[in-house]
Amino acid sequence: MTSNRSTGRPRDETLDTAIMRAAIDLVDERGYAAVTIDAIAERAKTSKTAIYRRWPKKAAIVMEAFLVAAEPLITPPDNLPFRDTVIAQMTALAKFFQTTPGGRTITDLIAVAKTDAALADAIRENWLIPRRTVACAYFQAAQKAGELRDGIDTSALIDALYGPLYFRLLLGHDAIDRSFIEHIVDMAMMGIAPNQEKSS
Repeated sequence: MTSNRSTGRPRDETLDTAIMRAAIDLVDERGYAAVTIDAIAERAKTSKTAIYRRWPKKAAIVMEAFLVAAEPLITPPDNLPFRDTVIAQMTALAKFFQTTPGGRTITDLIAVAKTDAALADAIRENWLIPRRTVACAYFQAAQKAGELRDGIDTSALIDALYGPLYFRLLLGHDAIDRSFIEHIVDMAMMGIAPNQEKSS
């Protein structure tokens, strides 16, 4: 499921967009389980045949629509200190997950992925791995620039920073706001900031 697109004659990108928009809006309105290919076709003013020429199933449509919506969030902001960059990126991600139809589908996708191995692979290959690759590169660059101490496991640092965000997102037991994100980042900074020499 790495590539959800079918091969064949040239695609009508306008129709692609309409189908993905219809799928995302319907999931946001009704919940993932209640949405059918028939409903997506009706909302997008197209046929089920046209949809199946493009995607093999509903999960593939929703996954691609999510990735398209999330694309601007992949790259961290430029020219900010490490702490400010991470807070800005995490805040933008939390806002996307909580306030946009595309972002809100992530909880449905994760839930379905528990019983859909192909979707789980697609989430890992198209969302998690690319994001972790970018984050690891940024954290390693911050280490070289002296913003983080040497010897940090950058993969574990990603989990420590972003894990609480996904935890609250999935369980919905408390807010994901800037104050919470700053608290998480500041706790992490206590263990990853460069060692400071004690003043004499």
